Amino acid sequence: MATRAPAVRKHLSADALCARLRTGFAQIAEHRPGTPKISLPDALMSAFARFSLKSPSLLAFDEERPEGNLQRLYGLE
Repeated sequence: MATRAPAVRKHLSADALCARLRTGFAQIAEHRPGTPKISLPDALMSAFARFSLKSPSLLAFDEERPEGNLQRLYGLE
């Protein structure tokens, strides 16, 4: 009797989670005065990245990794 491989659940991947978070964050109205340098979705994704990493800070993580790793992993612009 052959066993079947389980179906891939792409909606349960880390990439899908990040995409869903970014979509939700993009729906939050900008409440900061003036023209902020960092978009609200990027600021919120950065906060999520900080709490999902083992590094003591985003800067420490970014310095340990190759160029663009935060942008690639968390979709920061």
